[in-house]
Amino acid sequence: MKKTLALFIIMGLILATVPLASIAQEPSNAPIQVEKAIEIAKGLFQISSSLDQFDSTYEQNEYANVWSLRWYNNKGDGEVNVRVDADSGEIAGYNAYDPQDYTGKYSSIPKISRKEGESIALNFIKKVAPSKANQIILKPNNETSYGGPVFHQYSFNRVINGVEYPANNISVEVNGQTGQVRSFNVSWEKINVTAKTPKLTLGEAEKIFTEKFGFELKYLKPQTSGTTSKPIMTIYEINNPYQVAIDASSGEIVQDDYYGPYYDRKSMMGGGEAANDAQKPALSPIEQRIADELKGLISKESALEIAKKAAGVPDNFKLNGASLNKDWDFPELRIWSFQWNREEKDHYGWASAEIDAKTGKVLAFDFSENNNPIDSSVPLDQRSLKIKSKSAAEKLVTSFLEDNYPEVVGNLRAQTDNYVRPYPAQDDNNQPNYFFPYERLVDGIPFSQNYVNATVDSYTGKISSFRIRFLDLDFPATDQVLDQTQFTADFFAENHMILVYSKDKDQNLRLVYKLAPLESYRFNAQSGEMIGFDGEPVKDHNVSEITDIKGHWAEQAINTLNQLGLLHYENGLFQPNGEITQAEIMKALVKSTNSYLTDSTEGNWYDSYYQQAKQSGLITAKEMNPSASVTREELAKYLTRTMVGDKYATLNIYKVDFKDAAKITPGYAGYVAIVSGLGIMSGDGANFNPQTKALKGEACAILVKYLKTEK
Repeated sequence: MKKTLALFIIMGLILATVPLASIAQEPSNAPIQVEKAIEIAKGLFQISSSLDQFDSTYEQNEYANVWSLRWYNNKGDGEVNVRVDADSGEIAGYNAYDPQDYTGKYSSIPKISRKEGESIALNFIKKVAPSKANQIILKPNNETSYGGPVFHQYSFNRVINGVEYPANNISVEVNGQTGQVRSFNVSWEKINVTAKTPKLTLGEAEKIFTEKFGFELKYLKPQTSGTTSKPIMTIYEINNPYQVAIDASSGEIVQDDYYGPYYDRKSMMGGGEAANDAQKPALSPIEQRIADELKGLISKESALEIAKKAAGVPDNFKLNGASLNKDWDFPELRIWSFQWNREEKDHYGWASAEIDAKTGKVLAFDFSENNNPIDSSVPLDQRSLKIKSKSAAEKLVTSFLEDNYPEVVGNLRAQTDNYVRPYPAQDDNNQPNYFFPYERLVDGIPFSQNYVNATVDSYTGKISSFRIRFLDLDFPATDQVLDQTQFTADFFAENHMILVYSKDKDQNLRLVYKLAPLESYRFNAQSGEMIGFDGEPVKDHNVSEITDIKGHWAEQAINTLNQLGLLHYENGLFQPNGEITQAEIMKALVKSTNSYLTDSTEGNWYDSYYQQAKQSGLITAKEMNPSASVTREELAKYLTRTMVGDKYATLNIYKVDFKDAAKITPGYAGYVAIVSGLGIMSGDGANFNPQTKALKGEACAILVKYLKTEK
């Protein structure tokens, strides 16, 4: 919902703004005028008469000259935006917002399957943008969405002379309940490209990659939930994989214009204040451990004094925040964090600092103050700069580290990450500030989670921002890692580079070799497995096939739930005639409303589902018995709790008409009445068989009925 509302806010801002470029060409010169654009839009889309307000704007950008048309009303109960190409008359964009998409009834298993939605999306493209329909290719999307209204997302890349151009694309969203297209967005340049044949072979391109980029041996501290800590491990990783681009004609390394979302260092912290000494019950072991950890910390007042001095905070700055947190990467690290600000007319500033709560060492500080706003019209060389060169700024940082953090000297290297779009080429000298990012080296092996970042303010001649993580840690030996050359060869044997069109930093279209898109470019250096930031193997999102259900009466239901990722089985064997366990039911019901949850990688596979089940009231701690078989009345209980909870189901108002009603456990009649009344569970016609163990195939058929129930 928030995503959709944000989309329409953005659309509103776009529609309300006429870019400066549009001044260059008057709308009156466009082949298609606004009257014709309206006619085209209304001929293709049904505009409700309740949308009685209308406005339009004319835009010109690098892709097209466009009439943006908007129908809406002042009640806020709907809106349609249509973008019509003023040259061709094709649709360049469409968004339809209907509150009924969220407030109306829907089922967790959509009426329109993803495959059916794909046909709807393609037919829509053929109708509204026919010239592009034969120049696109559908990109895989293994994401599963359920537990609410299902909107199928489809992304198509442009194909030029048989080669993809990912920067040009079409996206379509289809309502899984109604089959209506909700949005259609186009990024498509007007370009003519002469067919090119790559001069470099795939093998030559991969050889250049190995020589110029390659995998690097690194250390990784796996991320955890913040309550436990995993040992550091060795990994092979590609630096900035989205930036790997090799010209297919010359072999030149191309600085790609696309800056992908690869760098994802977490900065989240969490923690709490120590409890007071009021009379309280005995602490659990984990509570006692945390309490003991807090005992050895420096006081807030001591940390504040250190922080103010480190950040150079004036007395007229007001302290507006203080907290004791844990570090995300290193849960054992406790941090006092402080924030200050000053806001007055023509005078404002802010500052922050982080202090190691155990040692009192400064871990970070930032300071910014503006007394006299700088006149940007004054050339840089006419301003008063105390630091006039990059080398002088770096010397300042080096001296600061030598004086305050001698342990890092000689154990850092400059980072050259390209995940931030660079500014145009400029002189290294006479800049207003200089940023120096470093990462730690341990016996020559990089460990990017320990780092130093420093920014020098050229006007004040001081370090205005500083952040460090450099802990005393145990690092594993590297004598058991895979041979790097062989690992690279094995990687390319499974993941060949691909040919695509891409623009370089000068906006020239080039035919380049790039890495095949993968979920991660990080690998366990000992096993060779692809891993995530948690150090665990990346799960294959392609649903594995169940091999022992062919011909079973519930085969279709089992496959449906398998596609949704709701089943637990091993080695392709589901055993449809076996009894279903409580843990398997918990996964299916919890994941059906919390699609982001996955099997636990620590402890038991089902721990994550039970944690959520207890929080939601699906199960009580007393009822937990993961390996126990589930009876039909217990299945009815869990289904009912998922839908309406216990409040209404436990009322003594229900009459059950099954012949074996007397066999229903006291207190369960409401559960049985509700699921049978909704047609989710029906028994054998005469009997409900409440004490019979539910079989897996049977349970799947029941779960599909539940998921198809409109809510």
